[in-house]
Amino acid sequence: MKRKAPQEKKALSYAKDCRNTYGENDKASRKIIPLRKAKVNRGYRRKVTQALHEISKEVDIEKAELAESEARNIKREYWKKSTDEPLGKVVERKLERRESHSGNGKTARKNAREFVKNLKIEPQQQVDGRWIAEAVGMNGVLIYGKTEENVVERCKQLAECIFLESLGAVEEISVSDDFISVVIN
Repeated sequence: MKRKAPQEKKALSYAKDCRNTYGENDKASRKIIPLRKAKVNRGYRRKVTQALHEISKEVDIEKAELAESEARNIKREYWKKSTDEPLGKVVERKLERRESHSGNGKTARKNAREFVKNLKIEPQQQVDGRWIAEAVGMNGVLIYGKTEENVVERCKQLAECIFLESLGAVEEISVSDDFISVVIN
């Protein structure tokens, strides 16, 4: 028998191994699946029993035949557990979900902080005494102010908001002279 490389073993595992994707939690589905089957069977037995109980203690052949035909016409509800999915599809779906949600929340803010930390900001003093700060490599990120520290800090804040907007973590940005307001997703 030929030995398999780890990559071959992993590919075989992704193709052959299956995961239960019914329900929210694999532990809960151990109880829910048998319960759903039992409910279908209980419902069927109850309907048949109710149809047959309509026969009174006195045996009337017409009523008995009518109740029997009603009981035979009762259909069992259909329920079947969905089939297990191959491990490869489950892992692929989890990775896609992780990637689609990566631009929101804590991850986005962490990425924005990292981006701002590595961002180069060039402050310059104008002839009239005002300061101007521009984020290098970001078009339109330009802030005017009275002090160098103020314009650098506000430029970082604006760059962070624009970065978050590009990730989709922020819906709206409005900038005025004194503050930046955003609507977070």
